[in-house]
Parts: sequence; structure tokens; C-alpha cells
Amino acid sequence: MQLISEFYRIFIRPIDPGLFMTKYAAKSICACLVALLLAYLVGMSTKFLQWSVYGSMVVVVFRAGSTLAKRKAVARWLAFAVMCLVPVSTVVGNYSILLEIYLFMLAFAVFFAPVLGVAAATAAIGTLIVNLLALTSPGTMLVGLERSGAVLFGATVSYLFLFYLWPMKPEKVLTRAGAVALTDIGDYFRAVASSTGSKADLKEIAEIHERSVESVRRYRRFMEAMNVDPVKELGSYEGPSALYALLVRMIEAVVGLANSRQFAEHSPVFKDMRFKFSDIAGRSSVAFDVLAASLSTGKGGVDLRGIDEGIAELESELLRLGAYKRDDGLRNEFLEAWGAIYGLRNLSMEFAEMSKLCCKGGACSVR
Repeated sequence: MQLISEFYRIFIRPIDPGLFMTKYAAKSICACLVALLLAYLVGMSTKFLQWSVYGSMVVVVFRAGSTLAKRKAVARWLAFAVMCLVPVSTVVGNYSILLEIYLFMLAFAVFFAPVLGVAAATAAIGTLIVNLLALTSPGTMLVGLERSGAVLFGATVSYLFLFYLWPMKPEKVLTRAGAVALTDIGDYFRAVASSTGSKADLKEIAEIHERSVESVRRYRRFMEAMNVDPVKELGSYEGPSALYALLVRMIEAVVGLANSRQFAEHSPVFKDMRFKFSDIAGRSSVAFDVLAASLSTGKGGVDLRGIDEGIAELESELLRLGAYKRDDGLRNEFLEAWGAIYGLRNLSMEFAEMSKLCCKGGACSVR
């Protein structure tokens, strides 16, 4: 039962995003089988059937890109590179010294390619593997050209199958997985905001925190499974990299609030302020639901004016108390209160950043 529970928590809970790996694998296998079957039906020679499968595999396995359009581009360039180099590798394999030089050049290119990004690294590895197969089975230029034609055939079949007959948009999967993670972080924040500090509350907070962290980890695993560069678009308000960074920062912001939510709990001076803080925190929790919904649609915004105004009032009230100047033991309480208010301000800033990401192309704005 524990195994089933873990499988459900990690893969099935986000329904469509979580099950995409199974669909991803099924598509890949089907694409290779269709390419092999069609090659056989058109009468391709038996000794070139495997090269048709190689061409299919480079398109199926060595894919990269955070959108369907980018993945198409990577597949085209990869198929073109393999098709051009296979005849060369087939001929070079006949000459031991030339083979060593050529292999060194290919290996150098593969090690250098990651500097250009995940897509380039993926294409380089796929190119190297197929060319190694050609180098270890040398032949004439004619044989190399026939192999190249078989590679082109298999790559074309897989390309049409994966991107037109049975397409899967990575941006859709990642967006939904991100919305699930954002919802879980919202649940974590609500648990923190409503906590009374009891053992039962603390236990619940710990469980929900673990669930929200697992959701963000799941999102990162999906990025890795799709060969999406986790830092390529980090400086912009778009793409899965920016969303991943914001999810991490939001968890950190809520953790900070969890550590200071019961500020100055033994001081009656801050009683009214604690009540106002809880009220603003409760209103802030709605932003998580709004952002999770708009993440998928790209429409709608989050109204932060009431939250920001409430936080500003808390800051002003705290400064008016002048607790940081007094020697009657209120300095520590002041610092605790200031830390809690700062944490809420930080979370509001993350809401604004997330809203920019959700509202693609300026379709909506933060109010």
C-alpha cells in the first residue's frame, strides 16, 4: 500500500502532467515501430532497416526544447546532421589513422556542444552515437549514401508521427505541472497562516510542506525528462525556467513566514497587529488560486493593491510603536514582527513576479 501511495503522490495526483511520461514513452516506441514497419513495406533492404531505426531513434530520443516548435527545430537539425555525416563516417572507417582523427574531432564537438545549450548537447550526442555505428561498420561511399537515405526515411516518419499525428506540447504539460505545484504551495501557505502553533497544526504544516516541495521537484523532473535547459530563460518572465525559479522562491518565502508567523505572541502590545497580520495573510492566500488558474490560461490578473496597502499600514503601525527604541524588552518582539511583515511583503513581490509570468504577452496586468 505504501508503494501505491507513493506512486499516486508522485505521478498520478497531477493527472495529466504526472502521466505524461507514460504517454511520452508510448509515443516514442510507436514512432520507431511505425518507421520500421513502413521501411519494411516499401521494400527497403534488410541491411538498411536498422539504419532506418537509427534515424527514427535520433528524432525520438534526442529531443530538446520547452515548446513544440523548438523541439521540431532540434529534430530537423539533428536529422540533417546525422544524414550528412553518416556517409563520411562510413568511408572514414576504412582508414585507421583518419578514423582516430575524425573520432577525436567528433568527441571534441560533443564535449563543446553543452556550452551552446541543452538542445545543442542533445543533438551532438545523437550525432555521435549514430556516427560511431557507421565508423565501426565501414563501407564505400555508395553504402554510406544508402545508409543516409535510410536514416532520412526513419527520421521523417518519426518526425511526422511525433509532431503531427500524435503531438504532445511540452509547454502544456509543464504549465499544468506548475499550476499543481503553485496550488500545493498555496495550501502550505494557508496552513501556515491559520496555524495556532499546536502540535497537530505543526504536523499538518510539515506534511503539506513536504507535498509542496515534492510538487516542485516533480516539475524539475519533467523539465529534465524533456531536456529543457533549467537556466536558459531565468532572466526573463517567460518559459519553464522562470516558472521553476519562482516556485522555489515562493516556497522559501512561505518557509520564512512559517518561522515568524507567531511573532511576539506573549506581548499584548502586538496583539492588534497580530490580528491584522492574520487578516492580510488570509486575504493573500486567494492570490495562489488566482495565479494557478491564470497560469494555464494566460488571462486574468491578481489584484495586489489591498494586500500591499495592508502591509504598508502594518509597517507604519509598527514604526509608530517605537518598540525598537524602548528598553522594556520589546526590541526582540519588534524584530520578530518586522521579520513577519517583511516575509509577507516578500511573498507579495513574488505574487507580482508570478503574475507577470502568467500574463503572457501583456494580456493582463498586476493591479
